[in-house]
This record gives sequence, C-alpha cells and structure tokens, in this order.
Amino acid sequence: MSKVSFIVPSYNSFKTIHRTLDSIFSLHAIDQIQQVIVVDSSDDVITRRLIRRYHHPKLHLIELSQKTAPAETRNRGARDAEAELLCFIDSDVFLDEYWLDHILTAYEDGCSIGGGAVGVSDFQDKNPLALAQFYLQFNESLKVGKIRPMTMLPACNMFIQRQLFEKVGGFPDLRASEDVVFCLKCAPFSPIWFVPEALCFHIFREEQNSFFQNQMILGQYIMVYRRLCYKKWYYQKPWACILLPAFLLIKMMRIISRIMKAGQIHLKKFVFSFPMFLLGLFFWAKGFYQEAIIASNVKLKET
Repeated sequence: MSKVSFIVPSYNSFKTIHRTLDSIFSLHAIDQIQQVIVVDSSDDVITRRLIRRYHHPKLHLIELSQKTAPAETRNRGARDAEAELLCFIDSDVFLDEYWLDHILTAYEDGCSIGGGAVGVSDFQDKNPLALAQFYLQFNESLKVGKIRPMTMLPACNMFIQRQLFEKVGGFPDLRASEDVVFCLKCAPFSPIWFVPEALCFHIFREEQNSFFQNQMILGQYIMVYRRLCYKKWYYQKPWACILLPAFLLIKMMRIISRIMKAGQIHLKKFVFSFPMFLLGLFFWAKGFYQEAIIASNVKLKET
C-alpha cells in the first residue's frame, strides 16, 4: 500500500493544531504515514512551542520567518515531501480515525486527486456561528452519497498524487480560492474525487468580527478567481455589480438544495443558524461587490 506525506500549513494555530496532530498520529493506518510536515509561519511563539512538544519521529517542522499564505506554505511543504501521496490537512481540522483508510482505498482504486467530507465538531455542533460558517463554506462537502467526481474540493481535506501535484505546478499564489483554481488546473489530467467516508471536522471561528472579515475575503476572491479563470462578460464591471442579486439568489438556491438533500438533521441545524448565516452572506456579498467595483488586476503567480 502507498505511503503518504501529510502537509499542514500553520499560522498562530495554537488553539487548534494540537487536535490536528493528535488526530493524524491516532489514525488507524498510521503505518502508512511516512512524514507529517508542518509548515509554520507563526509570530505568536506559543504555536511553535506547542508543535515542538511533539517528539514523534515522523514529525518534521519547517519554520518560516514571516506570515505566509496557505497556498505558499502547502507548496513549501510539498517540496520536502518524500511519499508518493500528498495529504493536505489544515491546522483547524482534525480527522476521523479511519480517514486515511478511505483515502488509501480510493487512491489504490485509481483516484489521483480528491478529498473527503467536512463536518462540525461535537463542541461546536450547537453554535450558530460555527454552523453558519459550515453551511456557507462547506455545503458541497457534506457527508452524503457515494464516492463521485466533483468540480472542486476544499484544500483543508485533500489528497493528490505527488506526480500530478508537480505536473500542475502546485497551488496558485492566491490569498483565498486557491483550492478552487488548483482543482481547475488538475481537472484536465484527472477527475476530482469526493470520498464522503473520509471525514474531517473543521473548527470554526467563534468571534463575529473574524467571521465577517473572513466572509468578505471569501466573497472578494470568488470574484477574483472567476475573472481569472472564466473571463465571462458578467464578471466584468459594471455587470458583476448589477447582477449581484442574481448571483446571491443562485448561491442561496444551491446551498438550500444541497442541505435539503442531506436530510432533516442538516435542515434543522441550518434553520437554527439561519440568522447568522444571512449575516455572513451579507458580508460575503460585500466582499464580492467591493472586488467587482475595484476590478483589481490580480494575476496568477505559480510557485
């Protein structure tokens, strides 16, 4: 069976990364792990102290001197990876015990790139702020259905054959939506496989201002990547501004459709978090609108 290298980007992640590392080192298929590479660009001191307390022989810490975006830290970790299969896991995510078993089964069956489902941890399951982020950001990654191809998957829970990763040049140098563009780069060479049984649990922000700011960034970079990758007239100004209500309506309809297909449990949680969800959607739209107005000339720079 194939060996894997885990790559974990980290920035001031002391509140969450211990759950990430504990879950990796507790995986059922731990014998298949060749390396766990943490690429840390923290400036808080505490995070690196915490990481260094892990004296696991498979742990490799790369320390960067300044704050670095996730795309670049993932690429940096991949350069030191030795295994055939790369697994990208964010430092605010922890894994189900059998996550790696499902990933390896999919890989051995011919899936060169893919990822698993995203869930909410037990300690945030009744937090409307966490649930709002969950349904805004991961409504396409609910643990529903069978293994299937998808257009894109989030990089917080992703695997890829190292040869394919190198072929496409790694993650693009974008602050956000880098995983979407990365999947689009890989699509001509391989289907992007969703493996719902490979479940991870995302730890979400619990401060409203941080939540709002992040949604604005996500809204902004949705506009950025669509301009870069699709170059359609309706993503250019002034059309992107004029059509924003239509974009929001389509987005809402798609999210609600996915949640309804996922079953009553998700529907009840979505209704419970709906006021906070709408606030998050407002700030997402604000970021989208600001980028539509500015039309910044962002270009892809591959590392």
